Amino acid sequence: MFELLELEGYWMNHISTESKGVFLKQLADTFEEKLSKADAKNVTDFVFQFFGGLPMEEITGKRFSDIYGAVLASWKFLQHFNQKHPKVRVFNPGLEEDGWQSTHTVIAVLHQNIPFLVDSIRMALNERELAVHSIQHSVLEIERNKTGDLKKLLPRQRDASIGATESLMFIEVDRHNEAQHLDELKVAIETVVEEVRIAVNDYPDMRDSAEALIKQFTKLPKSIPVEDVSEAGEFIKWMVSDHFTFLGAVDYDFKKVDGEISLECVKGSVKGIMKSHTERHLRMKLADLPLRTQEHILKTDIFTFAKSSERSRVHRPAYPDYIAIKKFNTKGEVVGERRFLGLYTAKVYNERPSEIPLLRKKTNEVIVRSGLNISDYGGKELDQILSVYPRDELFQINSDELYEVAMGILYVQERRKIRLFMREDAYGRFVSCLVYVPREIYSTDLRRKMEKVLMESLDGLDIDFMTFFSESILARTQFNIKVRPVENRELNVAELQDKIIAIAQSWQDGLTEALYEAHGEELANRYIHLYQNAFTSSYKEVFSPRRTVIDIDHIAAVAGGKSLSMSFYRALEEDEKILHFKLFHADEPVTLSDVLPIFENMGFRVIGEHPFGTTDRTGKKVWIHDFTLSTYSNQVVDIHKVRATFEELFEKVWSGEAESDPFNRLVLAAYLNWRQIAMLRSYARYMRQIRVSNSQHFISNTLVTHVGLTEMILNLFETRFSPDKYVSEVKRQAAQEKIEIDFNEGLDNVSNLSEDKVLRMYIELTKATLRTNYYQSTPSGHEKSYMSFKLNPGQITGIPLPVLMFEIFVYSPRIEGVHLRGGKVARGGLRWSDRYEDYRTEVLGLVKAQQVKNSVIVPVGAKGGFVAKKLPSGDRDAFMKEGITCYKTFIRGLLDVTDNLIDGELVPPENVVRHDEDDYYLVVAADKGTATFSDIANEISSEYNFWLGDAFASGGSQGYDHKKMGITARGAWVSVERLFREDGLNTATTEFTVVGIGDMAGDVFGNGLLRSEHAKLVAAFNHLHIFIDPTPNAEKSFIERQRLFDLPRSSWEDYDKKLISKGGGVFARSAKSIPLSKEMKELLGVTCDRMPPNMLISHILKAQVDLIWIGGIGTYFKASSESHSDVGDKANDGLRIDGKEIRAKVVGEGGNLGFTQLARVEFSLAGGQLNTDFIDNAGGVDCSDHEVNIKILLNEVVANGDLTEKQRNKMLSDMTEDVSELVLKNNYRQTQAISIACSDALTRTEEYRRLINNMESAGKLNRALEFIPEDDIIADRKAMGQGLSRPELSVLISYVKGDLKELITESDLPDDACLSEEIELVFPPQLVKKFGKEVKNHKLRREIIATQIANDMVNHMGITFVERLRQSTGSSSAAVALAYIIARDAFRLEYWWEQIEALDHQVSSATQMRMMSELMRLIRRACRWLLRNRRSELNVAANMDKFAKGIQEISSNLSNYLTGDPKEDWDNTFNSLLKEGVPNDIAETVAGAGHLYSALGIIEAQDMSGSDIGRVANVYYALGDRLDLSWFGQQLNILTPTTHWQALAREAFREDLDWQQRSLTVGVLRMKSAPADVEKRLDVWVDYHQELVDRWSEMLTELKTTSETEFSMYSVALRELLDLAQSTAHYSD
Repeated sequence: MFELLELEGYWMNHISTESKGVFLKQLADTFEEKLSKADAKNVTDFVFQFFGGLPMEEITGKRFSDIYGAVLASWKFLQHFNQKHPKVRVFNPGLEEDGWQSTHTVIAVLHQNIPFLVDSIRMALNERELAVHSIQHSVLEIERNKTGDLKKLLPRQRDASIGATESLMFIEVDRHNEAQHLDELKVAIETVVEEVRIAVNDYPDMRDSAEALIKQFTKLPKSIPVEDVSEAGEFIKWMVSDHFTFLGAVDYDFKKVDGEISLECVKGSVKGIMKSHTERHLRMKLADLPLRTQEHILKTDIFTFAKSSERSRVHRPAYPDYIAIKKFNTKGEVVGERRFLGLYTAKVYNERPSEIPLLRKKTNEVIVRSGLNISDYGGKELDQILSVYPRDELFQINSDELYEVAMGILYVQERRKIRLFMREDAYGRFVSCLVYVPREIYSTDLRRKMEKVLMESLDGLDIDFMTFFSESILARTQFNIKVRPVENRELNVAELQDKIIAIAQSWQDGLTEALYEAHGEELANRYIHLYQNAFTSSYKEVFSPRRTVIDIDHIAAVAGGKSLSMSFYRALEEDEKILHFKLFHADEPVTLSDVLPIFENMGFRVIGEHPFGTTDRTGKKVWIHDFTLSTYSNQVVDIHKVRATFEELFEKVWSGEAESDPFNRLVLAAYLNWRQIAMLRSYARYMRQIRVSNSQHFISNTLVTHVGLTEMILNLFETRFSPDKYVSEVKRQAAQEKIEIDFNEGLDNVSNLSEDKVLRMYIELTKATLRTNYYQSTPSGHEKSYMSFKLNPGQITGIPLPVLMFEIFVYSPRIEGVHLRGGKVARGGLRWSDRYEDYRTEVLGLVKAQQVKNSVIVPVGAKGGFVAKKLPSGDRDAFMKEGITCYKTFIRGLLDVTDNLIDGELVPPENVVRHDEDDYYLVVAADKGTATFSDIANEISSEYNFWLGDAFASGGSQGYDHKKMGITARGAWVSVERLFREDGLNTATTEFTVVGIGDMAGDVFGNGLLRSEHAKLVAAFNHLHIFIDPTPNAEKSFIERQRLFDLPRSSWEDYDKKLISKGGGVFARSAKSIPLSKEMKELLGVTCDRMPPNMLISHILKAQVDLIWIGGIGTYFKASSESHSDVGDKANDGLRIDGKEIRAKVVGEGGNLGFTQLARVEFSLAGGQLNTDFIDNAGGVDCSDHEVNIKILLNEVVANGDLTEKQRNKMLSDMTEDVSELVLKNNYRQTQAISIACSDALTRTEEYRRLINNMESAGKLNRALEFIPEDDIIADRKAMGQGLSRPELSVLISYVKGDLKELITESDLPDDACLSEEIELVFPPQLVKKFGKEVKNHKLRREIIATQIANDMVNHMGITFVERLRQSTGSSSAAVALAYIIARDAFRLEYWWEQIEALDHQVSSATQMRMMSELMRLIRRACRWLLRNRRSELNVAANMDKFAKGIQEISSNLSNYLTGDPKEDWDNTFNSLLKEGVPNDIAETVAGAGHLYSALGIIEAQDMSGSDIGRVANVYYALGDRLDLSWFGQQLNILTPTTHWQALAREAFREDLDWQQRSLTVGVLRMKSAPADVEKRLDVWVDYHQELVDRWSEMLTELKTTSETEFSMYSVALRELLDLAQSTAHYSD
């Protein structure tokens, strides 16, 4: 009829007016606006009736639009109604369906107006526990047509009859969205309405039927007393005069069949709700009822009163009353009964019993029987007792029972006693209990306790109560308990009364008594004073005073400062599988969400929890939480065995000393203590880090499932590491082997392979553990809250590569960490990682880089990392404090299992069983997140009295500040300068463009971008901002970068925007997109107008610039063959680019892991210039190593009293720049060596391939791990004219250095006294000058010398030098190194090398490298000569004495000695170098390097001939010119071997040529009777050997004319030369 309109604007406002008139006026106005005039009037009339009696508070706050919609919906609901059936609608109003909405479910009911509708519907809603949010009931007079359509709404008349009106109910209840729930609710409402309808409709008949009984009573048999008949009539009159609400009725006739009486329902007698009542039976055998009930039914009393066992759904939710009027035959026998079911009206409870028929007789009989005068005190009291006696009880109780009860009540009326009176009803379905208690102790808590006692004792089904207070000192509570009918129910009133007395007794009195008993007078008095009134009623209901004494002890402990106290117990009355656990906590209740998981992880299910607050006399609050527990497995727990262990575990978990996880189930499964569980958990955590695939939950399940094997794991651990268990190592080993045998036998019963794997891993890890601090204690004697395990990774199956020498794993609930070492002497930083799940993977990747980075220093690679597991959020200071605490724990864990040196003597750690050798060298350094922590580490080192002191952690307040020195960035910049220099760009004079990763607050980024005033930073980004300056002013931007760097903290947001060139800016990475200016588009080579931040960063990385400078954290470049998941840096997946996409010329890796190794290779092969991160940023670790080595030395000096601490610190500071120079020189030399290697990488491909294969075969290089190409790829590259890339050579140079360090250290070479000067090169000059003796006796002397030699040799001679000589001469690496030292010093390699280095930017890099290559070839040939000719006489001092002076003399006059082609070659080289700007002396040396090698042979020839060195040299070179040996040697040099054996053959050819030329020289010098003049002497020699000389000349001619020579030709030629040499020797002799 009406369309419900969707309302907008002010219609959506909430109603706020307090005037109903205003509100109704607003509604009426709205109707006039929205509806037709006629409709508006009708609806307005309805509104005034609908809301007429509703309080305004029910409307206020609702939306006007929703009220409007509800009114129209209700009006629409009225439009049609069939009065024969109730109209019910249950729905959720919605805007789309109904045009209005409500947050609740709406129930609309329309019915003929009859009594009991509203309260019966409300009862139905309450029964379903639906909250009623609003209920609007209107009684309307409505005129309808025959079909039920509304014709007219009539004004309500006061005297309108009920039947002529309609009842409209509009109710809002809790919302239900499921259609099923709505349908069920509708059916329930319809059912209730139907019952009300039936009851009301049948009411007149039932009332008339009752009245008709009055006449029928006159026909009762004479055996029934007349007065009883009269009283019965009076009662019926009283009942129908509005004292009883008739709800139902039924008649029964008693019929005897086969001697048994049955009750049969009289047809047509069922009225009202009895039509649907469950207690209505059509036929029922009397014998099926209890005897007591049978007797009651057949008793000749006219009336029987009882309660229905089914609650009423009409009017009131009480158990209705039955009034049964018996039928008699002429003999006075009961032959039936008429039952009326209903509710007494309120009038009944207000009338005195003396005014009610039947009751007046009953009460009067009691008074008479009592013998009390009604006018006396006793009589009046008894009369009052009967007057206020519960009405329902008075009807049902007989006179004898009433007398006993009434007299009992009178007896206790003014006495503070507790009395219980009980009565079972005639049908055995209810027990009535009257309980009298003193008013002052009555409370709701006590009433509930009494309910509980009665219900439990009577096995009650339901209970009602009514409490009555009067002027009496006693309070009366009537309990009606619904029970199951049973035969001969025993009501033990005395026992129940005692129970009620016990629960009502003064709890405080019991507490006082228990306290005196437990604690004696003094402490008991103190506790009584504090705690007598501390406990709530709810607590007292549950716990006895005796139990409270135990709780008070816990409360006192908590109030005294203990953080938590607990009590684990079993209640006597409960099932033995049920346990209780009490927690005592001060001030605030514990949060259940914090506690419940702890119990669950310990194997308990929480059945219930009851909190109790206590407040002592001082106001101190302590909360008690009583948890009811059962195990998940329903096992019976031996509480005596587990109690202390359980409580300790819970306390440790609560305090944070132990973790809460399923491993804690072992406390019940195996009765393990918290520390044993923590040990097993720590190994599981380590398994996660070494990538064991099983989850932590699975591992814990495995341990719980296999308790016997778990105990064996613990036994093995204890056997290996308990200091007290075995004194004899033999017995310890035997016990360990026995456990392993038993364990392996036990594994046969483990059918699950994954479980088997986990259990075996535990044994393997225990055996791989070398040391642990598990049995150490704190200085105060407590167990340590953390554990550390030193492991041998090589003994762990499947551990991720690379496998290091040692590893220390530190575990606690707050921190986990690993420290990996490649050797006994190792160093590397400790990182504060944020990778909780795989921090070891991060550290493993870093230590791999550290291994190669440390090739330039004494220690091999090490790296550590830890995660803080309980970091607070939001508070930076708290965050940092927790991180530092975790760092301290990590450091302590490392030192706990490390040996110490005290006065030069090794001291193992206390209570640590060692399964490895002495191991006392442990140093750490700063890394990501720990940059300022070195002093903290050194404080702990001091606390442990560790021998290294503050050398333990470099970079502290008394160490070298890397950021202040800028050493890492300066070292990396050396790499950048070299790469640019090789490309012809000088960063000190020429402007160049840069893209950067990081910001100026960072050490590496900031210091790096301040290395050149000509750097033009066009773009950069960090984790917060993107900085773009398309065309920067180099000078101004440098100054601004310096300003930012000098700030305590800065970001790109602090950059002066005025200095940014046009089109640039600083943009937040959190922005959805960033607008691109014209200038930005030109810079990046893009066309779009906007970009998301990550996409913009990708384009920045692809920008065409001179340099990419990496100073931040993250991996931004991968190879095109790699996926983002291969990289392992999810945070940067969205911006990472491929190496081949880079358009920059040079990359400087100041930060770690900016590239994957494959990305570096891809970029390098595409023409890009870069090294690797471990090459570029090695300055930091090199500086730290210098610091440690200097401190080790100076700390000994201080200990000896030759220097004070203050003087030491000043000296350290004064040497800062000297240390920097040493570090930068190492960086310079290493990148130089890589560049030289790159220059001939293609020609040396075979050498590299063989080197790689040999190292791989020896297990010293993992090819795949380091991304070194396979042989086929190397061959393919060679075919394409490419050798190994610069990044690959960077890896090889580091591995070769590391290997050489180890080999030389293991040899006797470092012990050579002549090498003492090598160690001096590592330390600053002033330190060597002042403490030269101490330097030479340094604790790490051998390692330092080995490192220095390895670095110097590889830097000068190349990556394959040692391997090449080893293979060609069969010498050891140490022998090669010794030969190198002799050759280096004899030929003054270092001097001339430095002279060439000084020519940076004066001559081209190509020229420098060409000159260095000449010197390298000279030294390489000299080394081979020494190894071939002086193998047994390799001695530094002897050989230096023999060769140094002669080499110097020959070198200074070489140009005069050379003749012919060699002289011409020398002149050409010399002049060429002079033209390129090379100084004269350097040009002379380099030009003669190819010939100077001969000096060794010349000097040897001098010894053999006894001639003057000058004469020998003249003969040597002149002879060479005569025989064209220089040309022949040159041919050997340019001969290209294709196999390794050809390379060896070429070297052999060279050696043969040298030997034969020397032999010829000696022969010529020994010629007798020959002219002194060299040329004439040679003429004589030629004449004598003309045939052989001619043959040699012919051989040369053939070689010179042959286009393609073979190795065999040179072999044959050398054979001819050998004949000549042998002939000369014979001739000389």
